[in-house]
Amino acid sequence: GMAALEIMKGGDVQWDKAMSLFEQAERNFLHGYELDDGQRTVEDDDGSRNDHVLNATNDHSSSSTRDDVSKAAIEQMSPLHVEFLIGIRSNMGELLRRRGQSEEALQKYQLALDMARLALEIENEKAQHSTKSEMMISDNGPSRVEQGNTIVDLLVNIADNHASAEDFDAAAEAYEQALNSHVFFRRWSDENDNDNARTSQSSSSNVLPATIASSTKIKFDLNAATTIEAAIRNNLATALGQIGQDKLALEHYEASLAVKRRVGGDFHMEIAHTLMGMGALLGGPLKDFTKGLNCFKEALFIYRTNLDELSGENGSSGNQDGFFGDEDSEEIDKHIQNALKNISLIEAALLKNRDGASNRRRR
Repeated sequence: GMAALEIMKGGDVQWDKAMSLFEQAERNFLHGYELDDGQRTVEDDDGSRNDHVLNATNDHSSSSTRDDVSKAAIEQMSPLHVEFLIGIRSNMGELLRRRGQSEEALQKYQLALDMARLALEIENEKAQHSTKSEMMISDNGPSRVEQGNTIVDLLVNIADNHASAEDFDAAAEAYEQALNSHVFFRRWSDENDNDNARTSQSSSSNVLPATIASSTKIKFDLNAATTIEAAIRNNLATALGQIGQDKLALEHYEASLAVKRRVGGDFHMEIAHTLMGMGALLGGPLKDFTKGLNCFKEALFIYRTNLDELSGENGSSGNQDGFFGDEDSEEIDKHIQNALKNISLIEAALLKNRDGASNRRRR
């Protein structure tokens, strides 16, 4: 909580204070538990941290995978204890990412992800040997569905970190893992709810895998898709476009757009954002200028509609129904200017193509 307050203040000094507070919280949560290398986190007589366990200096790049927590240690922790430690490490990763320290951020995110997967694995083992009623009274920690969502969130954080560092190959792979995990966990939740309605006994189908391979192929289901899936697909499409996977990128843009239209209607800002990405892909490497132009024009209309609504000219805002935070008028105006610029570029390209075709016919 103190770290969060420092972050809200802003500034380099406050960032360092926040990071130190998160490190202190991490040390306290790890104290007395075994790490993966067999060491226990201990303190010297004066209360200081042993250097061979965790370097807690102001050099935030010193963390390493030697800070992994063993499965045995996680089994000794309460579920809430594990949840807090995962959250602390994720927050540390986010702070490092925002400061441009992508490698150090990745280490923290990966530590959090490894721990989240182990925690889910442990819960699966409990579920295989417990009845539904026993599981309900065993603890007050996160459910396995919530644990699955945490894994998805961490995979998205890792992907965002790679994208910030312009490592788009790694970003695309992580987004794909996040997408497959999210869809698989959602389907597992639905199927498990149906199974529980029929029986209270545990079974092998009660297991929720902690790791879903990126090679897993999961068919797109528009009616079941969520806003989270739409967001992941949009970011995956952007990363794929950066590495030349243009047709696959377009497929994910189209799927994301379909979900956003179903959930938010035709005038939501998120739809405009996806249309801008599609327009850049179609009007750029795919060279389908007409479709690209249509995407930019529709996005422009949506941005202007939302700007008018934000100004109170046409009633309530179009940002509703389960998407993310609203944007202010200044941000929307920047989107409008960007759309206008792209429209001008594509119209110039179309005019050039028509002039070229006309000259060839005359010759």
